[in-house]
Amino acid sequence: MDNDILKINCTTIITIRNTITGYIYKDDMEKNSDIDNPNTETKAEHVVQDLRVQVSSKGLNILQKVMNDNKKSNT
Repeated sequence: MDNDILKINCTTIITIRNTITGYIYKDDMEKNSDIDNPNTETKAEHVVQDLRVQVSSKGLNILQKVMNDNKKSNT
C-alpha cells in the first residue's frame, strides 16, 4: 500500500511569532523565555506558530497530473 502513496519533496518553514508585538522568535527556547519573563506581558496565548510549505514546480506538476487522473477515473 505504501507504493500507492504519492511522495512529493517539499520544504516546511515554521515561524513562531508574538501576535501582539509581531516579534518573530528564533526558537522555542526564546519564546518560552519571553513567556516566563515577569518583565514582559507576553502570555502563551499571544504566541502562534505559522507553517509554510514550499513545493517545487516539479512537485506541483506531479500533483496536478494525479488530480487530473483522479478526475478522469471518477467520471
